[in-house]
Amino acid sequence: MANVKASIIVPTYNEAENLEAAVGRILDISSSSGIDIEVVIVDDDSKDGTGRIADDLSDRFPGRVKVLHRKTKRGLSSAIMDGFKAAANDLVGVTDADMSHELEKAPEMIKAVSSGRAQLCIGSRYMPSGGTRNWNSRRKAISRGAILLARPLTRINDPVSGYFFLDRRTLEGLDMDLMGYKLLLEIIVKGKHRKVQEIPYVFINRKMGKSKLGSLEIYYYLKSLARLYLYRVRNPGL
Repeated sequence: MANVKASIIVPTYNEAENLEAAVGRILDISSSSGIDIEVVIVDDDSKDGTGRIADDLSDRFPGRVKVLHRKTKRGLSSAIMDGFKAAANDLVGVTDADMSHELEKAPEMIKAVSSGRAQLCIGSRYMPSGGTRNWNSRRKAISRGAILLARPLTRINDPVSGYFFLDRRTLEGLDMDLMGYKLLLEIIVKGKHRKVQEIPYVFINRKMGKSKLGSLEIYYYLKSLARLYLYRVRNPGL
């Protein structure tokens, strides 16, 4: 995969326990795969020292790790989009800092976009060989319910995945709502991509730190979903 370059956005809020290990794994995968991967950390004014750790990583790995500090917590979707804007490469992706995503799948997903097979490649938990590990019944019900509610908008198996890569040029000129934490669904509905590929992976629940999924995030998802339905009604040919 010579000359392939990609940027991976890692949004953070209070991820001091996980960030160094996550970035280290990404850089190891970059070296072993031959892909030139830039890590862009977008920190939303963490209170646990995450920002200092991010700066230290940037100093230790100049040119490989970039840090954006946002003074207020403005949400996951806007953090990802700010990361896309700051990235050095057009091939961009996003992963969580808690290593819940199967990072070893990243080279395969990057190759799908760099080869032209897809303009958007999604890590899917809901395909054969994909799945979730260590989820309680509430978490499973919320995830399945979110997908079911989005089904009239797309037939993609996992449209609420937080693990995906794309050509960021497919988002140019779009009016992105950036509400809540499920940016992928908005990208699916509004993006100018023609080819989408899903690659199965196993989601492993975080070992350290606290999940950000709560009632407010569910509310924002439902509100965003309503706006996307309205967008589809107003733009039926898209």
